Amino acid sequence: MRIISAMSGGVDSSVATARMIDQGHEVVGVHLALSRTDSHGKSRGCCTLDDARDARRVADKLGIPFYVWDFSSQFAESVMKNFLDEYSAGRTPNPCLRCNEKIKFSAVLDRALALGFDAVATGHYAQIRNGPHGIEMHRAVDPLKDQSYVLGVLTQEQLEHSFFPLGGDHKPAIRAEAEARGLITAKKPDSHDICFIPDGDTAAFLVKKLGEILVRFAISQRGRSLANTAEHSP
Repeated sequence: MRIISAMSGGVDSSVATARMIDQGHEVVGVHLALSRTDSHGKSRGCCTLDDARDARRVADKLGIPFYVWDFSSQFAESVMKNFLDEYSAGRTPNPCLRCNEKIKFSAVLDRALALGFDAVATGHYAQIRNGPHGIEMHRAVDPLKDQSYVLGVLTQEQLEHSFFPLGGDHKPAIRAEAEARGLITAKKPDSHDICFIPDGDTAAFLVKKLGEILVRFAISQRGRSLANTAEHSP
């Protein structure tokens, strides 16, 4: 099969890409340009210029073509705007779920299929199985890394064109495999921050974008919502 492997520049997508090659597929690595920042080693996000460079080095090591696809406009509209809108309304958004739904498994998959590829592979920790009513999403073997909850928005058609090569493994085994393969991402820290807030200071980002008064209002509204939920819970 012809596969687009989404390479974030981290260890997980690096090993996922290598495994797809091992399975005999024709693999092309793609890094998504979403929100461009230069980390200088301080970020623990997944979309910095440093990450793009790491992804390219891994692709070179694996001997596959590598491209950067610019989805920054779609990302700004579908993910970042939604993030700000939700906070403005006093709700807490999940930008990773939104990104998977609108970018990685919508825009990227659509482009991949239009270019003649058969599927997209990622480094997410999740498993796909055939069930009595079609393809099913299942949790990963590693409960500490399971990401099926941010993939639950995918449709049957999207799942039919998706591969998650890491779902049956624990994270330490993935790092060991990356080191054995000589990949530079073997010891790279996991991404924890929101990718468009690489310094992790979400409050400062919201104040800059929304203004301090609106942020305080959103937080207070969310607090009232949680209190009402608790009050009416059985």
